[in-house]
Amino acid sequence: MLSNFSGANFRRTGYAEKKRHHNTQAFIYMICGLLLIGIASPLSAQLPAIPHLSTIQTAEPIGKGGSSTSFGLLQYSKVDLLPDQRQKVNIGGFEELHRVSLQIETFLVPVRFNYGLSDELDLVLGGTFSTGGVRKVIHDFYNVAEETAVDLTTADRRVYDQPLFDGVIGLKYNIKPDRGDGFPSISVGGDAQFGFTADDRLNSDNEFLDYSPADGFPFFGINTYIVGTQRFGSLFKLHAGVGVFLTSKLLKTTDFFTLNWQVGGEVAMADNMWLAADFSRELPYAGLNVTNFIGFAFRYEVSNTLAFQLGFNSQPGFQFNLTFGGEKAQTFGGENLLF
Repeated sequence: MLSNFSGANFRRTGYAEKKRHHNTQAFIYMICGLLLIGIASPLSAQLPAIPHLSTIQTAEPIGKGGSSTSFGLLQYSKVDLLPDQRQKVNIGGFEELHRVSLQIETFLVPVRFNYGLSDELDLVLGGTFSTGGVRKVIHDFYNVAEETAVDLTTADRRVYDQPLFDGVIGLKYNIKPDRGDGFPSISVGGDAQFGFTADDRLNSDNEFLDYSPADGFPFFGINTYIVGTQRFGSLFKLHAGVGVFLTSKLLKTTDFFTLNWQVGGEVAMADNMWLAADFSRELPYAGLNVTNFIGFAFRYEVSNTLAFQLGFNSQPGFQFNLTFGGEKAQTFGGENLLF
């Protein structure tokens, strides 16, 4: 994004890359461990169909008339995004040259609702909200001379709060159901996102895309994906997917689209309790990309039609999910899914 990083930024970037690889390797080892647990476990539980793990979508539809409601709380921060040179800023209809930075210290609150329109088709509705703490700062707003400024970090700047939220509407269709034939079930889906986002990308001139700091940055995005779910016996399932996210926010940048891959698994710990874990390379929330997202969750099945799930993630944060199984999802409990 920035073409002129400082040495400190390079060191932070290198550390972040090492931490990113370490987290990915740790997650792969954990998935392998879950697989071994599932193979060695003497339990007789049957894994119910769920529309998503801790975060990622699965290939399983929820069933006609079923529903799944989830909400979470994710900490997100992005600070010191400050170009060295001055850039154009529109203040009161006049363009001026100022040094500009963006500071984000907020909690994202994603809310999702899945509803089974049919045995194969799910409707996805939702939104993402924030708790504030998103600011664009004009650092030399008053052009105060250095010899007259008491505190240069605060005396010669103006802070603009930025709105951060989105709405989501989408569909997921199961093109190949789980028939117990040894092959994975496959679903395709997509959703549209629209709202206001933080202007955290720079154009080819190394300037923020939005020259007006006072009114936020509206955006529209399309997220498409394909996911697969493979059962291993009756106690373990593996999920994986890949998707592309396009947004109007990136039209003037070199990052025109974001490619995301995901992987996750779940294993029965008891007849009515499961452990789930997943990893996402990037997830879009309100136009922001959350990278290297790791989630863990415990799911408890109250009955054949009701289950709740509590999970924690690496942001840090948590997710809660409540699922009411649909007609097709309820029939899985009495079938022999071993192969």
